[in-house]
Amino acid sequence: MQKHRLEKILGNLKEDVDVIVLRNATEPNIDPNFFYVADISYGLFEGCICLIWKDGEVEILTTKLEAETAKHAKVPITVFGTREERARILKKKIGKAKKVGINFENITHQGYLDTVKATKKAKVVDVSEALRKARMIKDPTEIERIAKACTIASKVADEIPTLVKESGMKETEVVAEINYLMTKYGANSPSFETIVAFGKNAAEPHYTACTGTLRKGDFVLCDFGARYLRYCSDITRTFVAGKATKEQERMYEVVLEAHDAAIDFISAGKSAKECHKAAEDVINRSRYRGKFTHGLGHGLGLTVHDPGGMSPSQDIVLEPNMILTVEPGIYIPKIGGVRIEDDILVTKDGCKVLTEAESEFREIRVK
Repeated sequence: MQKHRLEKILGNLKEDVDVIVLRNATEPNIDPNFFYVADISYGLFEGCICLIWKDGEVEILTTKLEAETAKHAKVPITVFGTREERARILKKKIGKAKKVGINFENITHQGYLDTVKATKKAKVVDVSEALRKARMIKDPTEIERIAKACTIASKVADEIPTLVKESGMKETEVVAEINYLMTKYGANSPSFETIVAFGKNAAEPHYTACTGTLRKGDFVLCDFGARYLRYCSDITRTFVAGKATKEQERMYEVVLEAHDAAIDFISAGKSAKECHKAAEDVINRSRYRGKFTHGLGHGLGLTVHDPGGMSPSQDIVLEPNMILTVEPGIYIPKIGGVRIEDDILVTKDGCKVLTEAESEFREIRVK
């Protein structure tokens, strides 16, 4: 267990509580803050509960299925066998609490009702903001794990030109190769559903159908990430299969200029909106004005979209040890799109790029 993480969470509370209840339902409704507090790098922990007491002590209520894994947290654990037994144990633990903190952003409605039922009309306090703020700033363990995930993804990104071989190849084939290589190089799993988009499909930023086939002259956009000890990376590289047109090369160069401008601009003390604007201004000065349709980047950590980010709607100021993506793009329906995405660590005087794959324009030789 990481004591400093608890100190950050409790220090961020706007209102003191007797206990914070972090509650998991079933996949995918698992609260990542459970693992942030317990610092357990594997296991699913469906139906399990983590209690954080106001004095900084932690305990876990776990199913028999996860009991051995729960011991890695090195905190007191209580094992239950049924939902009814879990309800009785929780009532015994928090029944006398006057204020109970709940993470509104991750708890299910049923979990909320069951938690309230375990108390004697305790006041419920939403602690989601305190959790978000704590997780925005990464500690050394988190930085090390994310950096490893970035190294894995970067190594795979540099091999993509060898994976895309011939016309008629399916997007799903490249997805399979990317996922295999990430595992081969040490990833526990992909950090999200891998995106491979050929041609016009690359105009959809979150394209996941992966049903297209490759033609010479297509854009090849690959967006993927490795998960290492629960921590995520996220990288995008765009290529052209065969000889690129002048228009394709021009699109790429504008995106790369926007990407580099943002990285040069980012540092602690800059606002998220300013950072986004640094990239957007480059694109809007070009013939592709208005074709950058999403935020510059998002937080990265236990989830691929961790708290924090850079966009016109983000009201945050960057701080040292935030880890974020930088991913400007240009998207033209029926033609395709270009996105270049890297993961960066914010520092006092700038930022460090954690994904070191080649980012210069590249054509892929295909049959």
